[in-house]
Amino acid sequence: MKVESADDYSTRALPLLIRGGTVLTLDERASVLPDTDLLLAEGRIQEMGSHVVPPAGCLILDVGGCLVLPGLIQGHIHLGQTFFRGLAEGRTLLSWLRERIWPLEAAHDDESAYWCALLGATECLLSGTTTVQDIGLGPGAPGLLAAIRESGLRGLAGICLMDSGEGMPATLAGDTDTVLAETVSLGEKVEGWTGGRVAYLLNPRFILSCSDELWSGIRQVASVRGWPIHTHALEQKEESQAVMRLKGGLDEIAYFDDKGILDSDLRIAHGVQLEARHLERVSREAFSVVHCPSANLKLGSGIADVVGIRAAGIPVGIGADGAPCNNDLDVMEEVRLAALLQQVGHGPASFTGLEALRLATSEGAEAIGLGEDVGSLEVGKAADLLVLSTDRPEWLASSAVDLHDLVAFGASRASVRHVVVGGEILVENGRLTRLNLEETRQEASRCLEELLQRARF
Repeated sequence: MKVESADDYSTRALPLLIRGGTVLTLDERASVLPDTDLLLAEGRIQEMGSHVVPPAGCLILDVGGCLVLPGLIQGHIHLGQTFFRGLAEGRTLLSWLRERIWPLEAAHDDESAYWCALLGATECLLSGTTTVQDIGLGPGAPGLLAAIRESGLRGLAGICLMDSGEGMPATLAGDTDTVLAETVSLGEKVEGWTGGRVAYLLNPRFILSCSDELWSGIRQVASVRGWPIHTHALEQKEESQAVMRLKGGLDEIAYFDDKGILDSDLRIAHGVQLEARHLERVSREAFSVVHCPSANLKLGSGIADVVGIRAAGIPVGIGADGAPCNNDLDVMEEVRLAALLQQVGHGPASFTGLEALRLATSEGAEAIGLGEDVGSLEVGKAADLLVLSTDRPEWLASSAVDLHDLVAFGASRASVRHVVVGGEILVENGRLTRLNLEETRQEASRCLEELLQRARF
């Protein structure tokens, strides 16, 4: 486990010229720039235009005939659950957690979490993801963060905070003060890492696994440290009913209001059960929703009203969630599914390909607090981008077709040619450059078998 690997990305990212592609900037005007060069240096986009002159020693990547997009952003993901693919089938949320996911997560250690997360990171990179907001783990959280750091992904992550809950293994339900002290300690370590691609956030799992005292402590830490809060909320009707029974009739938004959590930078995953009264309350706050359509369908949770949430002025991101409730981590599939599901509820003109694509780019960046840095291709922003090859049969279309629609409704990871994060090529011609896929698979396989033995599966 390479937990102490160097994190000086500047040594890995020489000046790079992306030459001759059609650039879908996803900027405010959704500009599309044919035959355009991008000069990347010092982790940033330095210049965009036709016939950019490369500096001496610059690497040149010819992408003529390809599409160049901002790197895709997953606003909610569980890299620490990648090992659990297929191990929790046929269950709704609470039984899925109590019978399968919590016992499996409790069996993690730093080594298993490292290789589990690294395996998930390879899947993300190979399908065009460049940024993740990860909900973390309890046991194994340092290993998970080390894997995100090593992978080269841009990431926000932290310990998954829990101190109580029906059906929770004892090893997950830590003492409240200890849980808070451990997350502050790990967060301070992450803030000391060089390179700037990984940041810390507070990850209370959900209301049913966190005591009132823990929520109060989280609010205090968020206030002092300035760390965002990322949690699950309003995912499934059964969950919301259980919260109301436990919290004296308060639903999730009312409870967050009561505990002062709405005064923080709050990002919730799912939001399937959000109602108009909730949206009216949270629209005045630093609040965002991350939509996870595949997971919501697989666990029978329902369909979040993305059109309604966005109409209330609330930014919406998108995520694959985790391998045991999806079962893959391809965010392009989520973009397509999100668009189609909103059209079922609101009509075929209600949610365009451009709007769907924004969930994984510009709006998705805003939803996780990175809108000033990533999510669109503009001079000065981070050099995070994706190159899609258009030589496959599904790309043949009239020149009159909106390229945003073509990507949102028809692209897949099969077309991913290059992936760049901070100016560093992490996928070149469909192959990982920094990570060794075969080594990762071998070590992950070993650690999975050992974890299953510890969990007595």
